[in-house]
Amino acid sequence: MFRKVAMDLDFAMDKAKLKDFEKTKDEKLDRLLQWIQYNSHRLYGNSDKNKPLENIFPKIVCFRGLLTEIMCTPFEDREGFIICATKFRGTIYLYAYETPERIQDRRNQTERQKRMCCWGYKFEQYMTQGKDINEGVDENEEYCAVFCANIGQGLELLYGAEIDGADPANYDRRKGPPNCMDSFVELKTSKLIETDRDDRTFRRFKIKKWWAQSYLVGIPTVVAGFRDDHGVVKQLKSFSTHELPNLGSGHWKASVMRNFLREFLRFVIREVQVDDPNVMYKFEREKNGGDIYCEFLGPDPEWTFLPEWYISQIFSDQSNYEQLRDRNNKIKKSEIGKY
Repeated sequence: MFRKVAMDLDFAMDKAKLKDFEKTKDEKLDRLLQWIQYNSHRLYGNSDKNKPLENIFPKIVCFRGLLTEIMCTPFEDREGFIICATKFRGTIYLYAYETPERIQDRRNQTERQKRMCCWGYKFEQYMTQGKDINEGVDENEEYCAVFCANIGQGLELLYGAEIDGADPANYDRRKGPPNCMDSFVELKTSKLIETDRDDRTFRRFKIKKWWAQSYLVGIPTVVAGFRDDHGVVKQLKSFSTHELPNLGSGHWKASVMRNFLREFLRFVIREVQVDDPNVMYKFEREKNGGDIYCEFLGPDPEWTFLPEWYISQIFSDQSNYEQLRDRNNKIKKSEIGKY
């Protein structure tokens, strides 16, 4: 059921602070690695107190956006990708680089395209309690959470993901994760559905990514604002994540997307054998439905992304490991499969 509203996403656009892509490019996995370092006592995989610490338990570390892109690949012919991988102390780290085509498209964006990208952030501002819509949005601000999951067959993942908000009717901060996760909400915008073509585009492309993003972090609800060509949201509708695959029936299948993610990660594990943070592997898919192939790069500064501070520090402070291990239980590895 749609709810009629009137939200001008162009409001205070002159005050908006656009995303700094150069800063994001330089940071790579740094924020996620900082979290791992601060919480390393929860992640150490070696429980033998008579041996030095050797590894952390996740097999793969990355951001959710990379996993979402892989899941959508079987039903996405237009986009290619470049994902680099390196192994350090038994854990594989993945980072998605922009393809030359994406870099060119981003740099060639028109002012209207930049404005339309900003509309999504403005919608989040309208929908988030405590935000002042008279202020311009800052595209560089986000709230991220870290998730651990086992997606089957020994594929233990740790990944960071942006969280848009929580339903105040259900959210209880005192419960903490994972009990508070059922209140999390994904906020999205989409063009008003006025024609059969609009409907097909929505079902084929939009909700596929919405489902993958929400599924990976167990978000039960997507709240969508449907806008006109002038950036005015006229309708609100809530979607159950569980029901999105039914809406996309005939265009994409959730089971295929889940299985493809597992197969790709197993492919990565098979290929990435050298345990050296300076040795890189590149997994690349050409645009227009090309195959995915792996290239061994060896030591290559152009593609290396694990910073020296992380390599040198993550296993260096072991003096208080016994105390920390007794005080903090190892993070429970949950099964993704609720949806």
